[in-house]
Amino acid sequence: MSGRHLYLCGISHEKASSEQLGKCSVAKELCAQKESEILEKYGAREVLLLSTCNRVEYYIESQSPIDMREFAAGQFGDLSDICQIESGAGVVEHIFEVAAGLRSQMTGETEIFGQVKAAYSRAFESGHCKTVLNAIFQKAAHVGKIIRSTTGIGHGKISIGGVSAELAAQIFDDISKAKILLIGSGEAGHLIADALFVRGARDITIVSRTRAHAEALAAQIGVGSSDLDAEMQRLGLYDIIICASSAGLIIGKDAVAAAAGMRTSPLFLIDLSVPKNVDESCSDIDDVFLYDMSNLSDIANANMHRRKAEIQKARLEISKRALSLSQKLGLIG
Repeated sequence: MSGRHLYLCGISHEKASSEQLGKCSVAKELCAQKESEILEKYGAREVLLLSTCNRVEYYIESQSPIDMREFAAGQFGDLSDICQIESGAGVVEHIFEVAAGLRSQMTGETEIFGQVKAAYSRAFESGHCKTVLNAIFQKAAHVGKIIRSTTGIGHGKISIGGVSAELAAQIFDDISKAKILLIGSGEAGHLIADALFVRGARDITIVSRTRAHAEALAAQIGVGSSDLDAEMQRLGLYDIIICASSAGLIIGKDAVAAAAGMRTSPLFLIDLSVPKNVDESCSDIDDVFLYDMSNLSDIANANMHRRKAEIQKARLEISKRALSLSQKLGLIG
């Protein structure tokens, strides 16, 4: 059957670990190339790749049917058994929920909205989004705004920056007295630095693989910056070390043990990176406390129990709008 076949194939935090997501993630600068490969290999007409720290998803529109189990095996290998595969209206409903923050690890967070818009903008500029995906992703942005403004899903905003700062504040009663090292100058690093500063943290040093990026962010926030390699030798000087870098494993157990040995008070590590920046075995060291995204998720979810009725209200509205758009586009499946 020919027509408009719409598919989704991807993995997310809902079934995959951070390590698994890290293996599948695609760097921003490689996403357009990956989309081009999909278009050529599968004869699709449109494709958009959404790759974030919590999800790696392919949205595909094709005139002819595609064997998505085969596609999943080709793109995700031995992780294909935990892939989510949707078609037709199910795809539209899914991206609407993603854009609205309903599918996020921290339900209601706002970063994903910008990430969806950025992925669409890139794919559009690459010529990979046309009639169908243009309509769907433009509508997803519209629906995301509507859901946030007409339901309680956005009340008490939850973000990686805000929850990270909340965790840091729980660790230190007076966050203004904490000496903090922030590793990472990208989007997540910016959100965290800003949230910490707003809460009163001032003794913040930002480092990054690219020193100029760290300096730029530090200047924008109003804090200090330094060289990454230099600060790796001075970890023991910091009370809280927050990692939000895509550099992979950069802090090992030996380095943390040495840092802890220099201190008379506990050392706190918050690793928000995918793949992780900190060796998980660091949590075995005396007076070292390691937190990760699951801990942030717990904090966020503890603040969200009262939102359940609003989440259901949002899902019903999304389902109605997804079905309407799918029918207008004449999607199959």
